[in-house]
Amino acid sequence: MISRRELLLLRAMYRYGTVTAASASINMTQPAASALLRDMETRLGFALFSREHRRLQLSSQGRALIPEVINALAGIEAVDKLAVDIRQGALARLAVGAVAIAATSLLPAALAGVRQVHPSVSVTVRAGTALEIIEMAVDHRIDLGIIVGSPVDIDRVSSLRLAPLSLYAVLRADHPWAKRRTLTLEAVVEAGPIVLGTALPAGRATRQAVEARGLAYRPTLEVAQSSTACALAAQGLGVAIVESLGAHYARAQGLVARRLLAMEDPVLAAVWPRDRAMSTPAQRLLAGLAEQARTCLGSRTLRRAG
Repeated sequence: MISRRELLLLRAMYRYGTVTAASASINMTQPAASALLRDMETRLGFALFSREHRRLQLSSQGRALIPEVINALAGIEAVDKLAVDIRQGALARLAVGAVAIAATSLLPAALAGVRQVHPSVSVTVRAGTALEIIEMAVDHRIDLGIIVGSPVDIDRVSSLRLAPLSLYAVLRADHPWAKRRTLTLEAVVEAGPIVLGTALPAGRATRQAVEARGLAYRPTLEVAQSSTACALAAQGLGVAIVESLGAHYARAQGLVARRLLAMEDPVLAAVWPRDRAMSTPAQRLLAGLAEQARTCLGSRTLRRAG
């Protein structure tokens, strides 16, 4: 078993690269750190470091450990923070997961509503993809998440489907098409759009919609976030295709958004652990997210599952 002290030393070695600097960062002496590293290597049965040009370098086996070392320490530090909160009487904590576009569009106003009712609540927001946030809910690492995801994936956890989504074209206000009241997917595709990557649910839906119409899928730019697609459109690099949340974000940035088509998959949803009662702050946040979906997207809340 690796101790917390050993985890701290491994993380420090990864950050600083020398025993002297690493040991100083965690208040250890250099001889004690060197001895601890030797003892770890003996117990683990493989070398953690190799010496190159008078500097220690992580071995391939050592590099393989580092992500888990960092995650383990993050978990320990979260437990420490919770213990402090309990000791100081700040018991209300809320861990939230959100895909990037939801974190910049719906979540801020919903969280503001939570803080008005629960001013002492301690909030942590974790970013991730839809699938990563679902895994966070499954593993109880978050109390509530907001995602743009597939109905099949959402059904793994308790969920509230907040809104159906549509694809929108986003363009500058001085673009020649900005005065048109409607745009077609065919016209945007022909011009070579900025699109979301197909690793994202909305990106996959975009490609499927294009190919279902017998059109060639030839985007000029492919990005990982709706906000990035909007920023590129704002620079005049083309017309972006984003989902409803991206369109809401675009309008807030002074861009023009025109609806192209409705989607059945993905949907906007809130998710949370299936086998745990939701806290009062989490319930308030869920209500706030539903209200923001109605206000910003003009939608009615869909159905609750789980």
